[in-house]
Order: sequence, then structure tokens, then C-alpha cells
Amino acid sequence: MSQDPIVKPWAGRFNEPTDAFVEAFTASVGFDQRLYRHDIQGSIAHATMLAKQGVLSAAERDAIVAGLERIRARIERGEMQ
Repeated sequence: MSQDPIVKPWAGRFNEPTDAFVEAFTASVGFDQRLYRHDIQGSIAHATMLAKQGVLSAAERDAIVAGLERIRARIERGEMQ
């Protein structure tokens, strides 16, 4: 049984094949996508901690959290792959 080739997001933008390092670096993207909820929640917790420690202002924390929540919503709507 043959499988369809995987279409890369950058397909058609470059004339040369993808470098082996790039292939290896992006090999976990499919697995990483399954963890997005946990990754985003961890990033929100990290931004919250940085604000509590005075590294980020409340406005910076809020901007980061809002951006992460927009990313989560886009993923859940199927707009990001």
C-alpha cells in the first residue's frame, strides 16, 4: 500500500531539497502538535510567574497570555497545522 507524500508547509517556496538538519529539527512537529494545550498552558504559567517576580509587567503578561490564547483558538479551529 503506498502512502501520499507529506506536503511540507514550505513546499514550492524553495528550489533545492530540504537540508537534512532541517528535516531532523522539524521531525517532531507532528508529535509536538498533540501537546499544544499543555505547552500553551505551561507558557501562560511561566509568563504569570515572570510577572509575579517583576521580570514582566502586568501589561506584558497580559499581552503574552492573550497571544497564546489566540494561538490556542486558531489551533482548535483548525487554522494552524
